[in-house]
Amino acid sequence: MPAAANPFRVTVEEVEDIEPGGLPRRPFLGEFPEEFCVGAVFGKAKTSFEELHHKRTEAGNGSYAPFENREEWELAKWLMTSGLSQEAIDQYLTLPITRDRTQVSFKNKYNFLKKIDSLPGGPEWVCDEWEITGDVADEDGKMKTEEIELWRRNPVECLRDLIGNPAFREHLKYGPEKLFTDAEGKEREYNEMWTGDWWWDVQSELPQGSTVAPIILASDKTQLSRFSGDKQAWPVYLSIGNISKEIRRQPSKRATVLVGYIPVTKLECFAKGPRRSLESYRLFHECMRTLLEPLIEAANNGVEMVCADGCVRRVHPILAAYVADHPEQCLISGCQENFCPKCAVHSSNLGEPVHSVMKEQSLVWEIVGEQVRGDKPKEFKDLGLRLIDPFWRDLPHCDIFSCFTPDLLHQLHKGVFKDHTVSWTTECIDGGADELDRRFKAMPSHPALRHFKKGITLVTQWTGTEYKEMEKVFVGAITGTADADTMRAVRAVLDFIYYAHFRSHTDESLSYLEEAWATFHQHKTVFMRHGVREHFNIPKIHSALHYALSIRKLGTTDGYDTEHSERLHIDYAKLGYAASNKRAYIKQMTVWLNRQEAIHRFQAYLDWVEPVMARSLCDTEEEEEEEDGMDVDGLEGAHDVPRYVVAKTPGLPGTSVHQLVHDFGCTDFVRTLETFLRQASRARQLPVAAQVIHDRTRFAVYRRMAVYLPALRQVARTPLKDTIRAVPAQSARPLRPAAPARFDTVLAREFPGETDLSDPLDGLCVARVRAIFRLPEAYGPRFKDPVTYVEWFTSLRQLDAETGMFKISKSTRNHRRRSSIIPITQIIRSCHLIPVWGKAMDRTWNSRNVLDRCSRFFVNPYLRHHDFVLLRYLQEKRRKASAAASLQRQGAQRRRIYNV
Repeated sequence: MPAAANPFRVTVEEVEDIEPGGLPRRPFLGEFPEEFCVGAVFGKAKTSFEELHHKRTEAGNGSYAPFENREEWELAKWLMTSGLSQEAIDQYLTLPITRDRTQVSFKNKYNFLKKIDSLPGGPEWVCDEWEITGDVADEDGKMKTEEIELWRRNPVECLRDLIGNPAFREHLKYGPEKLFTDAEGKEREYNEMWTGDWWWDVQSELPQGSTVAPIILASDKTQLSRFSGDKQAWPVYLSIGNISKEIRRQPSKRATVLVGYIPVTKLECFAKGPRRSLESYRLFHECMRTLLEPLIEAANNGVEMVCADGCVRRVHPILAAYVADHPEQCLISGCQENFCPKCAVHSSNLGEPVHSVMKEQSLVWEIVGEQVRGDKPKEFKDLGLRLIDPFWRDLPHCDIFSCFTPDLLHQLHKGVFKDHTVSWTTECIDGGADELDRRFKAMPSHPALRHFKKGITLVTQWTGTEYKEMEKVFVGAITGTADADTMRAVRAVLDFIYYAHFRSHTDESLSYLEEAWATFHQHKTVFMRHGVREHFNIPKIHSALHYALSIRKLGTTDGYDTEHSERLHIDYAKLGYAASNKRAYIKQMTVWLNRQEAIHRFQAYLDWVEPVMARSLCDTEEEEEEEDGMDVDGLEGAHDVPRYVVAKTPGLPGTSVHQLVHDFGCTDFVRTLETFLRQASRARQLPVAAQVIHDRTRFAVYRRMAVYLPALRQVARTPLKDTIRAVPAQSARPLRPAAPARFDTVLAREFPGETDLSDPLDGLCVARVRAIFRLPEAYGPRFKDPVTYVEWFTSLRQLDAETGMFKISKSTRNHRRRSSIIPITQIIRSCHLIPVWGKAMDRTWNSRNVLDRCSRFFVNPYLRHHDFVLLRYLQEKRRKASAAASLQRQGAQRRRIYNV
């Protein structure tokens, strides 16, 4: 029996404390039973980098061979990754200044490419050529034929390359586990693939000592030519669930590889019509069968592989997830596009919130077989099947219908939200599209929000970014003009979308996701009453029913986003095509890709062998023209996360009190500052400089500040920078247009002190920041941190039933805005306010003045996913906990009465 590496056992780790998002910082861990020896080690061996280093050392090669030194390698890497054509590279290398002064060892493109091709590469490409005979006769009476090419790589070798890459050593997992939020193991947590049920279940079916490599496939046809033409490619990508999704999501990490190009052909050798379409479906499955054939034996018997930690394991590659949009899912599953690719629901029942049984792979293949034999089973039509031989029928331990993952981009953002909810709602509201456009134009500004300055109806080119930006304010934009049922239906859709984006779910948060979708179905008939819809039998609407189950099986949706695969088209298709001569381009694209991978592989090797050469991953920010960098103050916490960040040099030094009052709107500045200084002095004598404040007194004023939002596993594992602006209007200057004033709103503590940990909003109020400034040193040593002049709103107590948003108004005292000066450290985060528009918006409002002219607002929970956790999820969680506690008290009271 092989030795077990880190043998799994059921354990419980002590929880230190709770994250601000409500999850334990260290969840309770349940590992796979020890007797299965999951991830067993069958020996030790050199990793690919160690083997390469050994060979190069024995050969006496320099660190950068075949290049002379580091500088020459850096030049070679730039030439290959800069996008220059081979002709341009040759011109550069043959320039006299390059030849005579730079004196690189490669004198032209041929020598240069020869050196690149000598670098260690990845799995080789092979090309399968097929001839397809159609049903259309040519002028000689013979059936027309068409030659196609399938370019592919061995997926088992691609897997070997990924699981053995030392760069992923700290980000690999070799066995399943279960996470719990409680010591009793009642509440599951799901995030990575290894925390889901699929891996746990499959592991139980394999021999002892096996290591599962969950294969994640993605495919999507993409346009190669930018402006005209019909040049297309159909890439197939592969990754593995052993690698953390945080790494898989980063294209630069190369944790997803290209394994093939499905041929794109019109099959003109067949007559137009159903036959041609059917043959195209069959061609896809035949290509995928050829591409994935090596997985069959490997999944059945396992393959010994050297993993990134130098351990040899017997790896079973099993198809676990397939990332695709709805048409591609239907193509893969072998059903028509007006059916569900996952379950057996009939197309006429797609609009009902009823969970149908999942399709069974063996049963579907049996039905197809009966159709081939001419039996014409009723189920073939009921399931909308196509007469194909699916590539997945022989893949071991694979259930293709459970493999399809949620598609946030096409199903939710584009489909459910933009194509359906927005268009339906626009027809239901008073004032229609014109009123909606006016509200989007007048929406208050925020650094994290795009301003649709022309409204939304004139936007002609929509992307995932535009959909998400519209989602941030859509619920608030229709308040007052939509009836109660429309509001509740739209709010439910947005809640579902935001819950679906969680990067870490629990059973409880998944129940909220399901409740949100159930709420939509409760109120969806409002669109029928308005005459907008006659039915809801839409596959993308139906797909939402499968989200919770998919998350429980395969982990959260951020590990399988189609936006990631679409981003990969740039690196693995479009750039390669641009570098080709546009003839027989697929072959040239594979050569280009091999060279790009060789460059990245060699750089990863150099980073491994010489850590001093590792590149910094920190992003640098552009400096403001008046503000020389940012000054990080108030470091605290386990990872020294700053409490705030301001510019090292204030952007507006020497700002007078007169300017603060008239340009910044600090109308009560002198009185408020005197009050602050008096309270801060604690009855001690103030310095002379602080005793007399007049119009000409000057302060160093900052244009903006930033705080860091705490890491929430539902949103991000690292703190998020949150920028807050306090900038007066700026007049036009040469080459620079006039800019409106920006005074952002925040959540802040009016009084420092202890808070109720069960309520994350305890002690917080909304305020508008009018100025950020530093008190002069002459005011005394106690004022080290900058301070802010803020105007307060009423407390967060009134929750609007229809929108689920807090409703606030401007706080006044003696008919004047209630204001105060508080230390910058009492500002917790920015927030976004949406005006209470009423039935029709005041036409004098615009984005520049609406915060001044409107008196009542909603606090927007959809601005960022971080805000949604705070203002919707945690509030809902607290409300339900309070309701449960109340029921428990009532039950206890009834029992006492009964006992008496």
